[in-house]
Parts: sequence; C-alpha cells; structure tokens
Amino acid sequence: MFILCIQSLVNYFHDSPTFIELSVIRYNSSNQTSNNQRSSDNKQNKTIKRELPFIYKPSPESSILRVLLVFYPTDQEQAFQPEFRWLYRSWIEMMTFESPLWRTDLIVYANQYVSLFKDLDCVYDQIRIDSKENPKCRVFPYVRIKDRQSKHEPSSKYQIIDKKNSQSLYEHLRTYGYIDSINTVFEYYLSFSMYNFILRTDMDCFLTNNFAHYVPYDNLLLVGHGGYSTEFNNN
Repeated sequence: MFILCIQSLVNYFHDSPTFIELSVIRYNSSNQTSNNQRSSDNKQNKTIKRELPFIYKPSPESSILRVLLVFYPTDQEQAFQPEFRWLYRSWIEMMTFESPLWRTDLIVYANQYVSLFKDLDCVYDQIRIDSKENPKCRVFPYVRIKDRQSKHEPSSKYQIIDKKNSQSLYEHLRTYGYIDSINTVFEYYLSFSMYNFILRTDMDCFLTNNFAHYVPYDNLLLVGHGGYSTEFNNN
C-alpha cells in the first residue's frame, strides 16, 4: 500500500512551471523485508520533485470552444454504459462553473444511436453551428474496424476514410482493443475542427470543477503517461 502526501503546490494556475513535492511512504504489514526491499524503500522515501506541464487560467471574458472526444462501443454497452453516464454527469456538473462565454461539447463516436443517447438529449450527426450555441452531447456514426470487412465507406459527411488505410487497419489491427478510440480522431477531423481546444479521453474518468477554468498553456499538446504520470507509480 502506498501513500502519497502532497507537501506543497507552487505557482498553481500561473505562467511558470509548477512543481509538487511528493513524500512517498511504503507500509509493510509483515515488517519483514529483504535488503533489496529496504534499499528500494529508502529510495522511495526520498522527496521527489516533478515538473508538471504548464497550467494556464485564461480570462473568463475570453470566448473559448472546447470539446471532449470519446469512443463508445455500443456492442459492449453493458460494460461501458456506467462509465459513460458518470463521465456525462461530471461534464454537466463541470459546466456549472464555466464562464458564460465558454462552450464545452461532448462528442461521442458510436456504432449506433442507441436509446442511452436519446435519453441524455444527445444530438445525432450534427456539428457545432457557432460559438454561441449551447453545449451539447453530439453523437456521430462510426463503423468499428473489426466490422468493416470489405466496406470502407464513410458513415457521415463529416467522416473521411482513406480506403487503403482502413483496409490495412482491418487486416492488421482489427483485434487491437483500442484501435477505434484512436482511429475516430483520425477519420473525424471535420467533426471537431472548429474548436479551440480538444481533449481525447477514455470514459472511465471524471471532469473536476477545476477543468471549468483550464486550457493548456500557450497551445501546448499535453499527453498523459498513465499511473498519475510519476516515475514512482510507473515502476
């Protein structure tokens, strides 16, 4: 069991690098550790400094368009519906803290326009009209790579399919579980080209209230490493 104690958070939401100090404590219930374990524990107990990506808080008077991109496999709805509902709920909650000039849409690429989307008032195959339109959940049709066989045609006027590339994906990557989460972004650029900031994410996460004020600093591309992005958790 690992306990991470955040000792200090410096310059949060400023135009300079943000550092946090993490004190790492390992608890061993048996109190019997080998020399190697003790050595490892000593290293882990040292304070670790990590430079985090720039975090920027723009003026609430600025007009900003943001969008969340997710892939929803309707043929696995029993497993993924709870995840989507919680993400959707956190999106609704987060927007109550947003500037009235900001708009954050939720775009979902899915095999079918199932009843779940209708119940949540998600519009179908509609891009954003302008910067003043209210935030919406938008569903776009997408045929999964594993289901394409010989059909490699767009499902929407906003989808662009390179047939040769699509055939190659079917031949070599149709069994890869995350190919559709990645490929939807590649083929559906026209569905999100009008936004200022884009977040491609999985559904098993939540948006916090702080996200209502957040955009990457200086238009940076930020990529998560998983494991909370610390060397300690990645090892």
